[in-house]
Amino acid sequence: MNRNRKLAVVCMAAGILMLLLSCFLKMHQSPAAAAQTLTGYRILIDPGHGGFDGGAIGASGTHESDINLQIAQALQAQLCKQGAEVIMTRSTAEAVGADKNEDMRNRRSMIETSGQQITISIHQNSFPDASVSGPQVIYAPGSVQGKQLADHIQAQMNSSLLPERPRVSTQGDYYIVKSGSAPAVIVECGFLSNSTEEALLCKQNYQQRVAQAIAAGVTQYFAQEQEADH
Repeated sequence: MNRNRKLAVVCMAAGILMLLLSCFLKMHQSPAAAAQTLTGYRILIDPGHGGFDGGAIGASGTHESDINLQIAQALQAQLCKQGAEVIMTRSTAEAVGADKNEDMRNRRSMIETSGQQITISIHQNSFPDASVSGPQVIYAPGSVQGKQLADHIQAQMNSSLLPERPRVSTQGDYYIVKSGSAPAVIVECGFLSNSTEEALLCKQNYQQRVAQAIAAGVTQYFAQEQEADH
């Protein structure tokens, strides 16, 4: 083999090695390193209920407050991986006050003073008709940005979780979504009164899917906001 041919073979081998190394690094790159799409954003997550207030009770006795916290913590992890700063109204099983009034006042105070760009309150639904199921996102009446945020999250939950009867976002005259100046939504992740959905909501892998869908909706919302600013 002449010298030029040897050199060509060596260069080709080096190129293949670099390509394989590049593919390996991409496959093992952490989500945070791969896409810090939410760097610079502050997001407040409000896991509903807690402590003395267990919220809705599921068909098999599941407490809403526990599921709310678990999904909220999964969502916190997802958003932090993308570079967001996340504030939680509660990070333990306890309520945010000694009674319901104090609890709600303290949540509202955090929402009004934390300087976040958006607020996401995590809840589970319940209804007398046990056949009713599916996630739904609620925004404050008249809030254009709140509706946009709700629509993005709702679309992602519908496409990712594949509910039997996909819902649309809706407005609701609720204390939390009307608190503070930042767009706020309540994410009702599913119906605990539906035994099938309750079982899903208790599973860690399904909670991760819920959190990923919400995070994807948040990312789309901020991407749309950036496009509108340019």
